[in-house]
Amino acid sequence: MPSRPRASRSTAPTTRSVARPAALVTAAIAALVLVLASCGTSGRTLRDPAPGATAPPRKTSTTAGAAATQALTGALSITSPSWSPGGEIPIEYTCDGADTSPPLTISGAPDDTVELVLVVRDPDAGGLLHWAVAGISPGSPSFPAGDVSPDAVVLPGGRGDNAWFGPCPPEGTVHTYEFTLHALPAPSGLGIGSSEQDLDDAVAAATSVAVLTGTYTRPS
Repeated sequence: MPSRPRASRSTAPTTRSVARPAALVTAAIAALVLVLASCGTSGRTLRDPAPGATAPPRKTSTTAGAAATQALTGALSITSPSWSPGGEIPIEYTCDGADTSPPLTISGAPDDTVELVLVVRDPDAGGLLHWAVAGISPGSPSFPAGDVSPDAVVLPGGRGDNAWFGPCPPEGTVHTYEFTLHALPAPSGLGIGSSEQDLDDAVAAATSVAVLTGTYTRPS
């Protein structure tokens, strides 16, 4: 009896072998869709803000903030090239030296300033008046050592004379001296014969004040 011919093996791919790559392609496409959906127009993968949320405030530089504050509060300033604020006043400006008035630099008077008045006191000696200078023009940039600006007038001080009275604390003690600059919106009316009460009344009208402090201890 003649033998039956064998059926030839099919070379067509099975359903399982075709389904596997198709599933992989489908998964890849789904992942790509999720990535694109999570990206904003800027290309950054940021979440959408919650309903009602607001953006954080923009940070400004420290310099810009300081400039804005200075513009609001004014920048009246008094300094000295001879010592740092709160530092020791050099002996040449005291009773132990030449006893000349120190150099001072003034700046930043408010626009409505008509006159500047400088008052130097020793709060450690009951507010003893060491110097009072009125009639200072807002445009005066500085006082040289031993002098004042030409338009200024020196009032009587704690010694009764119209002159600088240098620091002279008791030996062994440290005193702090306050150089207070007052910006006035109107003429003070102060002159060489004005009293200390007149001075206090005039500076009470100041619209801006700046203070420079310095210390002094007499050598033993």
